[in-house]
Amino acid sequence: MNSQARGGQPLSDPPLRIEHSLSDDLRAWLTAELRFPVLAVLNDEGRPTQSVMWFDLDPDQPDTVLLNTMTGRAKFRWLKRDPRVSLCFEDRYEWVALEGTVEIDEDSERGMATIKGLAERYDADPEQFKGEPRATIRLRVEKVIRY
Repeated sequence: MNSQARGGQPLSDPPLRIEHSLSDDLRAWLTAELRFPVLAVLNDEGRPTQSVMWFDLDPDQPDTVLLNTMTGRAKFRWLKRDPRVSLCFEDRYEWVALEGTVEIDEDSERGMATIKGLAERYDADPEQFKGEPRATIRLRVEKVIRY
């Protein structure tokens, strides 16, 4: 592969910042507007698979992101098998990837409370989830990659 871009300029890695926790300024960026991050999990074949998610930041644990899923989905099974994930946020040319390990809280009452809170945050009708078996996904952030 050619290591030169068009015009003869050498290719290089972008200026990435690596951190190991969610700083206050990053938490502010994540919540400054409604964002729709993409969650990458590993399927049964070990291949990454992605889904757009709703999220919120845990107010009690500063390095934890809250997500939610139905318990019957493939994503739920894959997360139980391999809890390593990446969650990517973008804003045109600025992006942040959060890597870490998830814990799945299968308590249906807490799962329903989480999805209802997310629905309100994302201006959706919380009642549309009534009766669904839900689980809360708690992503403990271990690495932050910022560009």
